[in-house]
Amino acid sequence: MPSISHFQIYKPAEPCGLTGENLKQTMEKIILERLSSNGREFDLKGYCVGSNGMSIFSEDDRLSNLKRLNLGGNRIGDIGAKLLAESPIFSKLQWIELGGNDLGPEGIRAICRSTTLKKLKTLNVYRNLIKNQGVRFIAKENCLSQLEELDLAQNEIGDEGVMALAVSKLFPNLVALYMDNNFASAEAKEDAKGCPNFRKLESLNL
Repeated sequence: MPSISHFQIYKPAEPCGLTGENLKQTMEKIILERLSSNGREFDLKGYCVGSNGMSIFSEDDRLSNLKRLNLGGNRIGDIGAKLLAESPIFSKLQWIELGGNDLGPEGIRAICRSTTLKKLKTLNVYRNLIKNQGVRFIAKENCLSQLEELDLAQNEIGDEGVMALAVSKLFPNLVALYMDNNFASAEAKEDAKGCPNFRKLESLNL
């Protein structure tokens, strides 16, 4: 008999709305099931833990050796992003998946200004609501100096946002940038491709 998938066990409306003891018990079960045996990978894709779940995870020492964290489709929002950015539990992370999490400008601002996520090399934040304002924060306030790969696809980013990143000096190690399926014009994309920051990239999708 095939096993029931986690997507069926945890319905999207379930963990997101939990509080108190029910929340603690559910998050405990998720940690036991999804944290890798060596404690370095935590795959939560589609669990919908919400910001309440993040409040539990951000204080759990069992997650302190994580290098890869997949939070795709968890609706953590800006509050959850701030918890992630500020908790020393996540200081060893090198790879984070945050696609489809209802992140707005303030959420991405918290992450890019983090003094905890200093080892982060890959940040995937596609399919959120970062918009031009959020990209301005990234371009002007980024502290993630080790970042090598950044995915900003499907974030309602227009010409202003694309150009802000194209001239930013705060990504010395970036080699791959993905900004496809946004709102930038063809003219802005061509101008951005001509900027020194984008010309040096090994992979660029606009």
